[in-house]
Amino acid sequence: MRPLSIFYTNLGMAQAIDQRLAAAGRKGYLEAEGIIAGYHGRGADELVHRGLKDFGFEELPFLRFAPNAALYYTMLVAFFLFECFKEDVCKEVIPLGAYAATLRRRLIDVAAKIVRHAGKIILKVAAAAMEQLQFAALWVRSGAPPTFAWA
Repeated sequence: MRPLSIFYTNLGMAQAIDQRLAAAGRKGYLEAEGIIAGYHGRGADELVHRGLKDFGFEELPFLRFAPNAALYYTMLVAFFLFECFKEDVCKEVIPLGAYAATLRRRLIDVAAKIVRHAGKIILKVAAAAMEQLQFAALWVRSGAPPTFAWA
C-alpha cells in the first residue's frame, strides 16, 4: 500500500451492512486489514483474462467468423489444459497463479541436450536445473495423470 492511499468507507460504522457481513461470516471486512485485503484483490477477476491473453493472442488471423471461432475455441481448450497441467504436474515448482510466459521461461526454456546412448534416448539437464525444477517429480507426475471417477 502506498503511504498516500486513503480508503473512505462506511464499513464498521454499526450500520445494516455490518450486521449482514457478520451474518455471512465476513466479519474480517469490518477491520482495516480486511478492507485493505479486499482493495488489493479487486482485480482478481481480470487475472483470468490476462492469463488467456498471455497464453494466446488477441487478434484473430482469419477474415471469416467460422475459422476464427474454431481457432478461439481451440485456444480456450488449450488454455484449460495448460491450467490443468500447472495444477496437476507443476504445482510444487511453479505457482498456480503464474502466467504462461512464466511457466515457459522457468520450466520449458531450460538448456538441455537429447542424447541417444545404448538404445535409449536421454535428456541431459544441468544438475542445478534438475534439483531446482524437481524434474524427477515432474516426470513421475506427468506420467501419472489424475484419475476421474464417473458416477
